[in-house]
Amino acid sequence: MNTRLFRLLMLCAALILALPEAMAQDDSTEPRAVKGGRIQLLFKNIPAEDAGNVSGEYAVNRGDGTLTLPYLSKRIHVEGMTARDIENVVRSNYLSQQIYSDPIVQVILGAKNEVPVETRYIQIAGFVGKKSNLPYREGITLIEALLECGDITDYGSRKIQITRGGVTRTYDYFSARDRNIKLLPKDVIFVPRRPAFEGRPDSVGP
Repeated sequence: MNTRLFRLLMLCAALILALPEAMAQDDSTEPRAVKGGRIQLLFKNIPAEDAGNVSGEYAVNRGDGTLTLPYLSKRIHVEGMTARDIENVVRSNYLSQQIYSDPIVQVILGAKNEVPVETRYIQIAGFVGKKSNLPYREGITLIEALLECGDITDYGSRKIQITRGGVTRTYDYFSARDRNIKLLPKDVIFVPRRPAFEGRPDSVGP
C-alpha cells in the first residue's frame, strides 16, 4: 500500500470516528426550555372549543422549571427539554389523564428561550375570551385581570381557580369580595368549564 493511499484511509477513519461526537455537539446546541422562559404550544386534533383555551404561550416556572397547563391535575417539568421532548411529555400527560384521545402537540422554543428577570406575569387560561400571560402590575385584582383577557365566556364557570405557590383555591366570580382580591406575580388563574346545572345570578353579591 502506498503512502498516499494509507493517509487517505486514515483520514476517512478519523472522520467516521468523529461523526458521533459532532452529532452530539449539534444536538447540544438545540434550544431547550429554561426557568422563566417562554414556550409556544399549538394543539391540533382536539375539540374545537378547547383549541383556543389550551393553545398559546406559557411561562416556565422560575422556581422548579415546570409548566401549568389547562385541565391537567399536576404540573409538568420541562426545564432542559427540547421542543420534541416537550411535545412528547405534554401529549402523554393529556393521554394518560384521558383528557384527549389523540392530541397533536407542536412546541416552539426561542433561540435562548429567556425573558428579562424583571418581567413578571399572571397566567390566565381556561374559558376566557383570550388566554394570556398578563404582565403583572401592582394592585391588579382578579376581575381586572379577567376583563383584560376578555372576561369569562358563556361556557366558563363562576368558580374561578387561582393557584399560588402550588396551592389552588376557588373563588366566586359573582362575589364582590372574591373578584376584588389582589393578585400576585406568578398567580395562575384558570376558568373551568361551566357545569350544566350552574346558574348565573342577575347581580354581584357580597
